[in-house]
Amino acid sequence: MARSTQVGELRSVKPATLETVGSVRVSPPEEVAEAVADARLAAERWAQASLEERRALLGQVAAAVLDAADEIAATVTAETGKPLVESFTAELFVGLDNLMWAASNLDGVLRPERLRFPQPHLRHKRGWLLYEPVGVIGVISPWNFPFGIPFAQAAFAVAAGNAVVIKPSELTPLSGAWVEKVFPDGLVRVVQGAGEAGEALVRSPGIGKVVFTGSGEVGRRVASLAGERLRPVTLELGGKDPMLVFEDADLDRAVAGALWGSFSNCGQVCSGVERIYVARPLHEAFVEELARRAERLRIGRGEQFETDLGPLISEEQRGRVEGLVEDAVERGADVRLGGSRPDLGLPGWFYEPTILTGVEREARLEREEIFGPVVSVTPFGDEAEAVRLANGSSFGLGASVWTSDLERAQRVTHRLDAGSVWTNDVAYSYGTGQASWGGTKESGFGRTHSKHGLYELSRVKFADLDRGRVPVPWWYPYGDGVLDGFRGMAGVLYGVGLPQKLEAAWRHRRGLFALARRYLSR
Repeated sequence: MARSTQVGELRSVKPATLETVGSVRVSPPEEVAEAVADARLAAERWAQASLEERRALLGQVAAAVLDAADEIAATVTAETGKPLVESFTAELFVGLDNLMWAASNLDGVLRPERLRFPQPHLRHKRGWLLYEPVGVIGVISPWNFPFGIPFAQAAFAVAAGNAVVIKPSELTPLSGAWVEKVFPDGLVRVVQGAGEAGEALVRSPGIGKVVFTGSGEVGRRVASLAGERLRPVTLELGGKDPMLVFEDADLDRAVAGALWGSFSNCGQVCSGVERIYVARPLHEAFVEELARRAERLRIGRGEQFETDLGPLISEEQRGRVEGLVEDAVERGADVRLGGSRPDLGLPGWFYEPTILTGVEREARLEREEIFGPVVSVTPFGDEAEAVRLANGSSFGLGASVWTSDLERAQRVTHRLDAGSVWTNDVAYSYGTGQASWGGTKESGFGRTHSKHGLYELSRVKFADLDRGRVPVPWWYPYGDGVLDGFRGMAGVLYGVGLPQKLEAAWRHRRGLFALARRYLSR
């Protein structure tokens, strides 16, 4: 829901105090189209830049972010309520790492790739795979990481030779606006607004691809609109990540990982831990220690250095989290910690870190993405049950395995339905440019980050060079000799084993000689 003071304006509000941070003007549809048209001109210029020129520009962007780091972090904390530490680690640090990885690996990923032709009839050929820019990338980004997500996506798009138009969340417009400020030459433009602005962006004729991060409901709408225009999309639609804690896990480390994985950013993380499955002998000790540590988390305003846990982004989001917890409790779940609003003397949208046990599989909390500081802890009997429980979700973004047995970790990793699986750690790889990011099932499709992120923001073109001196045997005229020759060639090239190849060569020797004469005719 947009926070607006009047028609045509978005008002940004501090979730901790409900004070106004600032406001921006909503971009009407015609202005969105103009931004895309301007970006298209910038993209045409930028497509001619060398890889070295792209690398140099990305270095300038990194310097600009570092110069404005305190201002950017303060804006993010004001609009989201997250602690300043998280504004640095999960926004600036993550964004810069992805940018610098892209800048440092352009040559290895996007330079023309020479192809070899081992086929005897194509030995004279020379060919390459060319990775060319798409043009203008439309980015629709969420409010939970309002600078880090669109910045990293813009960095990869610009690295691949594109221009970008970003539509930030209407809840965090000022953080999103920073992305345009740190990129030069009109390569990144920002348009503001709610769903109407996003639809206008997807519909704009100059958009070459759409990258969307957000809810499944809106993601389906984006994919539908883009599909009508045969426009490719990358969708990251959230998750409900499981954490599997085996009996041989380091309990201290596992609890520490669960604490951060469940409650950082007030649980508003697409790859946050929402379901913890613990080996039955370890279950009660794990729950008690997690509750003890979670109770000590300091809740408050994000700009205060001692704060560990800020507020939820909106009253609507807090109400949704409360509804999920209430439904689980009504179905018999036990609240081991939290489950209510803390008394802080602040009007903001705070909610206590909450731990539930005994949650029924049919509870909404087990099926829907929570996106709040709530986690369920459930015991399991053996490895097979742990995997079954972990995979028993319609989401598939990330998962983590906690064990001292690395063979088990590898075995379980291969059985989990997730785009990323971490061992004795959680969700860190979003901040490493070389690691791919994306999900399966209802967590979306496509990949950002890594070489695959660069490939998805490029058009692949096959290019051939041929002097035109070697005849082509499958051209006209056709005849029995040509047919027999290609029967023989198929057996010789693709037959299984030397005897089969030799048999094909002997049986179709006349046709093969006919093809050979064609090659030698000039």
